[in-house]
Amino acid sequence: MTPTPRPSSTFIVALLALTCHHATHALSVADRAQTARSRLSEAFRSPSKKLTLHPELILPEPSDPTALLLRSSEVMSLSEAVRKRAKANAAFVSGTVDALRPMGAEQEKSRGNFPGPVPLVYCLTQKQFDGLSGGEDGGDDAESLLSEVADAGAEGVLVPFFGGEEIAADTGVEGKSLEAARKCCDAILGAGMQPIPEVVLANGEAEWSEESLEKLVDALKDACGGEDPVSVLLTAASVFSDDEEGDDLAEEGDDANDGKIPAGAVPTLAITPTLGKRLTFLGSVRVDAGEGRMGAAASEIKSAGFHGAFLRADCVPGYRMNPDLKLVGGFWSAAIGDLKSLKSKSFSFRSKTKIEKDVPMEWYNYQKDIMDSGALGGASHAGPVVDSSSGDHVGF
Repeated sequence: MTPTPRPSSTFIVALLALTCHHATHALSVADRAQTARSRLSEAFRSPSKKLTLHPELILPEPSDPTALLLRSSEVMSLSEAVRKRAKANAAFVSGTVDALRPMGAEQEKSRGNFPGPVPLVYCLTQKQFDGLSGGEDGGDDAESLLSEVADAGAEGVLVPFFGGEEIAADTGVEGKSLEAARKCCDAILGAGMQPIPEVVLANGEAEWSEESLEKLVDALKDACGGEDPVSVLLTAASVFSDDEEGDDLAEEGDDANDGKIPAGAVPTLAITPTLGKRLTFLGSVRVDAGEGRMGAAASEIKSAGFHGAFLRADCVPGYRMNPDLKLVGGFWSAAIGDLKSLKSKSFSFRSKTKIEKDVPMEWYNYQKDIMDSGALGGASHAGPVVDSSSGDHVGF
């Protein structure tokens, strides 16, 4: 009878080393996900209860080889502008992983300095979401995507829940499957990042009550591994009108900007203090910059109990026609700085004093650069934007 061979000591050592490696890897991923949650929580919620501001940055994919070589330096300059001049609380990035890497490298390089790095949130496309949730485009490519996104420096991933389908207050998530979102969120957590659900709210007569909103949050919690997501992004369904009056206008303010916010620009619901303590809520802002519309939209969601404003790329003038990253960086530096400023946006006095940083003139110069670049398709016919000699300031 042939005796059963015993495993050699070398084999045992190798097996133990492999087991320890997997345990260490799992632990590091869990720690990484927890660190990302902590950093994002700090970025989304201000200790002073001020509204946090998070721009959407769309990084285009150049078709020209020369532009592709220059993209890295342009993205790093944009990253530095968002971090140093705009002082954004977090940045939501759309684009390829190759475009994300220079931004993640620039942010990580600033760790330990002042101002410190800005947390990056990668925005999934619907196609990427389908792949991660086991759709036709799933597989190894979908799994490697999240690993590359995490290695590129992202700490959160924006997930389009329900395929971008609108959710009404009276029906909520009743009859809607969360299985695809659950698979996607599990993969994100397994890569050491935090999933951030985006829910599109329908424009209906029914209002979101505390109970209906809490049911929605409980459903999102179940899809995010049984733990409340670090934040939830609520987006209003856009309304497009062919009437001569244009988009329906929301509530009117009493300031010089008339407070005119197009319907669908911000979500119209109130976040209760109970839910506000449970997790952070971000409100999507989609308005054309100028005439105080961005400021009015930010004030609207701040008064509704939201913790932060997700400033869509739609706010950037002509961004779809001419996505110049230098202009984008200049816009967000001026816009976010203006939204965070405590100065009055409509002066009732006349001042001849020359201040060191003329915010109205910076806004005027930025608009002039946009018009000169041809991004808006032609010269503006709206007349002078600001009378800087008189001290007037319209704002964003």
